[in-house]
Amino acid sequence: MSKGDVKAIQITAAGSVFGGRTRLRGLILTNTTTTTDTGSIVLQDEEGTQFTTEVLPADVLTLNIPEDGILFKGFMTCNSITSAKATLLIDK
Repeated sequence: MSKGDVKAIQITAAGSVFGGRTRLRGLILTNTTTTTDTGSIVLQDEEGTQFTTEVLPADVLTLNIPEDGILFKGFMTCNSITSAKATLLIDK
């Protein structure tokens, strides 16, 4: 995969994100509440949880993952996303 094959995918619910080998290069996680609810996301592949993070109420978390990112070997699935929406930057 070349670094020019980055794709942005927005998700708001648990489910399949990408059906093949990919790398998470970055993400933007936006808390969709203005209350005391912390937003969170859990991403996994066939080996289990590869990435999890949280975002404070009414806040936005932007993360660029250094070097080659986080490898998802066979697929990427959002196991859970609560009080948040996410834009994932992945290699396609």
